[in-house]
Amino acid sequence: MQQMRRAVSAYGQAAETLAPARQIVLLYDGAIRRIKEAREAIGRRAIRDRHAAVSKAAAIVDALHACLDHERGGEIATNLDRLYTYFGMRLQQINLRDDVRICEELVARLGELRASWAQIADRAAAAGTAGPGPAPTSARASGGGHDRHDLSAPEGRSRQPGTPWRA
Repeated sequence: MQQMRRAVSAYGQAAETLAPARQIVLLYDGAIRRIKEAREAIGRRAIRDRHAAVSKAAAIVDALHACLDHERGGEIATNLDRLYTYFGMRLQQINLRDDVRICEELVARLGELRASWAQIADRAAAAGTAGPGPAPTSARASGGGHDRHDLSAPEGRSRQPGTPWRA
């Protein structure tokens, strides 16, 4: 929970004014940016910079992981849970192996997820809804919400089992 607060606070007031799906996009942006910084640090042989960048990326991924809502997200939340676990393991391997290929892999995989969340956020904005994601900050502050990704399909939409949900 504390990691989520740290990750979200990195975006300042945007966390209070942006739709939840857009907040998730920003968190992906931050993780990708930090992994790119780690890749650059590997090239410069800057061990401290690499470690700091990986630590920041890991905090963001851990925060995204911690706020999955398995009850409402079903199979999608389960799949994201597995991916976030894998990402966490690979992030640690960056520090152990000093391998830019791991950075490139993670940037690509996180980039795919980011693109999907951006599409969800764009469609939600066009429809005038918040889209899936954590409860708005005011609901969390009042105890009326949870820091969880709501990955259920919006009203009137469904998906076939075994297929990703598309907005």
